[in-house]
Order: sequence, then C-alpha cells, then structure tokens
Amino acid sequence: MNVNEGTGQTSATAGRPRDPRLDKAIVAATLELLVEEGYAQLTVERIAARAGVGKATVYRRWPDKVSIVLEAVSRNPERPSAPDTGSLRGDALAYLGTLVRYRTLHSDAISAISSEALCDERFGDAFRAGMAEPVMTGMGTILGRAVERGELSAEADVELLSSVAPALFQVQRLLAGRHPDEAFVERIVDQFFSPIDPGESELP
Repeated sequence: MNVNEGTGQTSATAGRPRDPRLDKAIVAATLELLVEEGYAQLTVERIAARAGVGKATVYRRWPDKVSIVLEAVSRNPERPSAPDTGSLRGDALAYLGTLVRYRTLHSDAISAISSEALCDERFGDAFRAGMAEPVMTGMGTILGRAVERGELSAEADVELLSSVAPALFQVQRLLAGRHPDEAFVERIVDQFFSPIDPGESELP
C-alpha cells in the first residue's frame, strides 16, 4: 500500500483539513498488521511504513497506537447504531444482525485486540470505553424504548439484558468455534427479547 503525501510540509499547515485518503490508508494498514502480526508487535513505525506515510503524519492524527487501533476497528460503516423500528423484536433483530455482520467482517482484528484487552490494563480500559460500552449503550437504548412502550416490564434489568447478546456471541465463538449468524441472532431475540403480553403484565 502506498499513498502520496505530497510535500508533507503543507499537510502540517495550521487549519488545513486532514486528507481522508491518508486516514483511510493508515486505518487499512493498522487492520492488516493486526491480523498479520497481532497487537503486541504493532508499532506506529510499522503502521506508517505499511501505509506509505511518515510517522509525523500518523501522530498528527492519533497520539498512540491504542487510539489508532480502536478507531481502525470502530470506524467501519457497518458498525451498528441503535435502530428504531417501532418494536422491541424489530429493533433487536436489526441491531444484533448488524453487530454480527460487523464482527464477522473484522473478526481477526477484533480477536487480536480482545485478547490484548485482557492482558493490558490500559488498553483494556480503552477497548471497553471505545468498543464494548457503545455496544451495551445501543442495546440499552433499545431496551429502554421497549420499557416505555410497555413491551418490557418496568422492573426489567436493562443493564444485565444489554450484556446478554454480546456475551453469547463471545461464547459461540469460543465454545462452538464459529461466528454467530442471523439464525443465532433470532434464537437470542426469541429467548430474551420477546415483548411481554400486556394481559400478563399485572398479577391478578
């Protein structure tokens, strides 16, 4: 991969917009190296060399490799956001389906950084803040709407339910040795995110 930076002098001019081509090249190089060599071997120098840019170009955009890695994995357009289809089932199917596709697309890179998050406290904190917590927040938004619509009990433990699908995705990957698919998503939704029957919401 090679990207022409021009003179390099003008790109540092105050107020000059970042060149999106360079951002894309750096992100792509980071993902490639993560898969090929793992997080531990990753350095800003190696990222810059693979992207065909200077280290200064990378550092003008990100302060360290932690920041680069988290943005590289999270900036894909397939990264899910909480939809609003008007129903708990529709929201959960759409959100978790997109999450499955996103995780499958970046499976090798995500596996590399997930392992590192368990070993490196600083990176683990950044990983949870940059990747895990947004996923939980999205699911929490969906469940909160369901409570407001009366599809879930007001007593539902939204925080706990928000963690169910991501946890099951991880278990499926580790124990079954395969990526979750749309059928697995439907099983989760049917089991954990089916709206309550309004007639059963109150005890007699």
